[in-house]
Amino acid sequence: MVRMQLKQTTVMLSIVRKCMTTFLLFYVRLVFAQSELPIVRSTSIPVDIRDGNHLKSGYWATMPERKPDYYYPEIPEKPHKVTFITDQDSISFDISYGQEYNFIILVNGKDSCYTRISARYKDPDTYTRKNAGTGPDTIPFTLGDNHKVYVKATLNGSDVKDIQLDLGAGGTIINKTSVKKVKINFDERVTLVNSDGVNQVPSASKNLLQIGNSVWDSVRIAVAGNMNDNEDLLIGNSLFRDKILEINHDQRILVLHDTLPSRAVFYSPHDVVLDGGIIPYVKVNLTIGKKSQNGWAMFDTGARTSILNSTDAPMTYRIMGELAGILGLNETMTPKLAIDKHHLSGFEYKTRDMGKKGLSIILGNDLLKRFNLILDNKNGYLYLQPNSLTNIPYRKRDEYYVIRAVVAMLVLIALVVIFWKSKRAK
Repeated sequence: MVRMQLKQTTVMLSIVRKCMTTFLLFYVRLVFAQSELPIVRSTSIPVDIRDGNHLKSGYWATMPERKPDYYYPEIPEKPHKVTFITDQDSISFDISYGQEYNFIILVNGKDSCYTRISARYKDPDTYTRKNAGTGPDTIPFTLGDNHKVYVKATLNGSDVKDIQLDLGAGGTIINKTSVKKVKINFDERVTLVNSDGVNQVPSASKNLLQIGNSVWDSVRIAVAGNMNDNEDLLIGNSLFRDKILEINHDQRILVLHDTLPSRAVFYSPHDVVLDGGIIPYVKVNLTIGKKSQNGWAMFDTGARTSILNSTDAPMTYRIMGELAGILGLNETMTPKLAIDKHHLSGFEYKTRDMGKKGLSIILGNDLLKRFNLILDNKNGYLYLQPNSLTNIPYRKRDEYYVIRAVVAMLVLIALVVIFWKSKRAK
């Protein structure tokens, strides 16, 4: 009898699933058939997207099997233009928050790719305030010896410390050595890209995270093994997509705002793009020798030092720069960075092959900590104000010590040779 009931229940569930699937397919077709949809023609799969100020070359892969295929604008609350650009055509929409825009990309005259721009946040974390607090939430932080920002938090009811704020991270990460400190249920695997490469790692989809009086529910957390031993958790801008985040290095506080604070009038405003709707980039000018480039630089509070493309600052240039420094001529060889009216030089940097043309640069927190900043994720602006750390010396680059050690060795060898020759002359 029990077996028959279970069998009947299974059959009923199967019928319900089929009905729901049929209804959803019918609904999608109905939505797209209600009006004559605009058609964009293409003969190639990669499609460019201009999302406000951000041109994303080859970003969109057309997939006819998805009906529809969703695109979420990077800053959905900001009214702006989104343009899809194919090798044959283009189409633009002036988006407004909460609205949807449907069209078809017709590939090679036969494959219809139903596409929907949804001006909403994709997979938002549920945000609440403890004790029904109102107004900005102020969270104290410490600045580590590595120049990084750390806060304290509770995760699933357990205290965790040294939570790194990494604006260059795409999500929330737990150190694999810290898993044993908290109650966490890993129920899926995700692809994680970091300094360890590209790996499939365990992930937990349901977590309760509290920082200050701010609480996020259903936070996805992946595991990484490349964090410092003292770091339990790493949080990125994904938690603050619908907030205005203030980082005040003078007062050592983070402040979460719903509206732009009045003191922003004393800061300089800058356009910002949010890669993937999360990672902030600001427009800069980088001058190295006689070469000057404009482009977008990542604001990466998780990087201790800034990183330049190795093609822009090759090893020969760095060596010549350090030799010029010994002769007191290093100003002519030092990279110079401008964020609008803010000019910086002499900053520490490393290089790596970033593998693409144009300006590629990551701004690390040794440089960023010299500003108090307000990141308006809702409207796409970054506000900067130089602070009390502006004029403190930068740490010396690795080449500084290597070149001076080599020069000292050469001088010592020269003195030995001169002494030996003088002895022989006698």
